[in-house]
Amino acid sequence: MLNENFSLRDKGVSNALELDSLPRHRWYFVKEGFSPKLIEQAVATDSVCRGEMLFDPFSGSGTAALTGAIAGLKVRASEINPFLEFLSTTKLSNVKSAVFKSGLDKLLKATNHSIPSRLEGYSTFTEPNRWNRWLFPIAVLRCFEAGRQALYRTEPECRNLLKLALLGALMDCCNANRDGKCLRYAKNWQEQESTPDNLRNRLEERAKAIASDLEETPLAGTSSRITQGDARTLLRRRSREKFRLCITSPPYLNSFDYSDVYRPELFLGGFVRSNKSLMKIRLQTVRSHLQANWEDPIREDFGPLYSDCISLLQERIENLWNPRIPTMVQAYFEDMEDIFKGLRRRALENASLWLVVSTSAYAGVEVPVDLILAELGQRNGWFLREVGVLRYLRSSSQHVKHVEDEKRKSVPLRESVVIFDASKPSPSKRGHAK
Repeated sequence: MLNENFSLRDKGVSNALELDSLPRHRWYFVKEGFSPKLIEQAVATDSVCRGEMLFDPFSGSGTAALTGAIAGLKVRASEINPFLEFLSTTKLSNVKSAVFKSGLDKLLKATNHSIPSRLEGYSTFTEPNRWNRWLFPIAVLRCFEAGRQALYRTEPECRNLLKLALLGALMDCCNANRDGKCLRYAKNWQEQESTPDNLRNRLEERAKAIASDLEETPLAGTSSRITQGDARTLLRRRSREKFRLCITSPPYLNSFDYSDVYRPELFLGGFVRSNKSLMKIRLQTVRSHLQANWEDPIREDFGPLYSDCISLLQERIENLWNPRIPTMVQAYFEDMEDIFKGLRRRALENASLWLVVSTSAYAGVEVPVDLILAELGQRNGWFLREVGVLRYLRSSSQHVKHVEDEKRKSVPLRESVVIFDASKPSPSKRGHAK
């Protein structure tokens, strides 16, 4: 079942390192994305033609949606995080460069002013606070606020592009950098704080890249739509539109709260206005983390591999950093079973499904997510083509720090692509992706 010699192994297709230099993709870098090369490979392997539908229920930063649109595919996608949905949609904008540049002039003039922000003193956005660390100097945040309010005086068609450039410029001036699951402060961050001039310079640089890409990488003639919402709920709705190719990366089963990572953008962009509204988003995500009090799962028949794994986790529950991890694992596969069912209803008979996933390990127990999903998909109307290994990863320290057995501390994690067909695949498609 597991193809260790998959043709895309160690080719960098499961990470987003190259996106910061590619047109439109570079407008806002999201580390958790994957490479456009994977989408291009899937389109070529499965002979997906211009005008056919590409679907991504976990759009994230919109890599699949944008790559599909550039290739002339009809794109449909969804994303629960409203900032990421905004990002994905904005990357698909078709605006005349001259209109954008005119709006930029207005925005830059506005940032010469200083307007108090409602986020001053809230949480860790500025000083003072009880944690004695803050994300932004007050002067920089006030400069951003002046620009944010000026957005409403720009042309509507370029407003989202300008907003994205402004948000990106402010995050470039953040006192903390993204590092894995959190924002991390350097030892001397207080000595390197940005100024309003830094914000304006970064805004100009980001806007220059956007203006260039609008001219050189137009998306005329494509039909694209990204919906903000819970993929599980959206897939239960009836739709006449059916996809030819679905390529997506659902949340990894790694207790990673993606809404928390982009918490600054959610508040700065006005996508959420309180921790209560942020928690509402967390409760609508696939149950792959423990940062929300979601409903406990009911089903538990997800195949023999799952049963073996959950038994081992229960045996080692005292070694787990959180006793609810077995429940989270069960909830994750319950959600993924619903996703499989919903996708099958939306698939053409010649459709294919490419899932990029990662295995996990807790207390030294491997959760072979890719292989469990391979079994689960076959139990819910899909024909398995193959499970191709993309690369191997290091185990997170939180997964092994309570483990005394040295052998269990070296559990290798892997990223894989699990490929299914809606109908029984032909022999030429089995076992490889050229």
